[in-house]
Amino acid sequence: MKSLEERKTPVNLIKRLLQRLLNPSGSGLDYKAAVGGHWEDVGRNQFEFLIKEGLKPHHYLLDVACGSFRGGHFFIKYLMEGHYFALDKDSTLIKAGIERVLKPLHLLEKKPQIYTVELGKEPVPLKEILKTSFDYIWIHALFDHIPPEAIRRCFHDLTKVMGSGGRLYATIFLNPHGPNFLEPIIHPRNGSLQGAIVTFPDREYWHHTLEFFEGIVNEIPELRLDACLYDYPHPLGLRVLRFIKAC
Repeated sequence: MKSLEERKTPVNLIKRLLQRLLNPSGSGLDYKAAVGGHWEDVGRNQFEFLIKEGLKPHHYLLDVACGSFRGGHFFIKYLMEGHYFALDKDSTLIKAGIERVLKPLHLLEKKPQIYTVELGKEPVPLKEILKTSFDYIWIHALFDHIPPEAIRRCFHDLTKVMGSGGRLYATIFLNPHGPNFLEPIIHPRNGSLQGAIVTFPDREYWHHTLEFFEGIVNEIPELRLDACLYDYPHPLGLRVLRFIKAC
């Protein structure tokens, strides 16, 4: 059996991922493919999921790793003016989303607050940057791209801008077998191996255990892992973790 270090990500997978970032004409960034495709369905699913979880128009929402606003444009339409905040490290993707999604839909009139910020590498003074406490924080398809130490740093930073009783939701590829399971896991796409994703414990695409997140909340006394939700409709079977900050 090969060691973790010996199992390398296939070159053809890397090529496919790079090709998906360019539109068919090769004229620049494809703002839909760059966030994983399934644009309308996944965006609407994000919105409907948080509505089911109690999101109301008066709530303040922070959309972490917002990308080109696949889910964001639904949230901006729904929330009161100035109540949608968003972060992403990719300024090019943000600009594409503003120009090709928000402007045509006249959503800038709702005054969304959008910031180019990278979480996870170093502590980020979010309280000073955002100057707002949030009822809901939504992290979609970020933790499968960043290592455990970066995830831990994200939680320490984000907890500081959660309001009393605030909720944080994060999607993950779940390793249900526990921390001692070190093999790859195949995640079918819509029940088929065509387009499936393979996740790993030591590199992108990352999968994670519930024990890992329980360890993080043990470091943050005011935060608790409330539930792992299995009913989020995603083509690759992402699970959603719900965290709640103490009142």
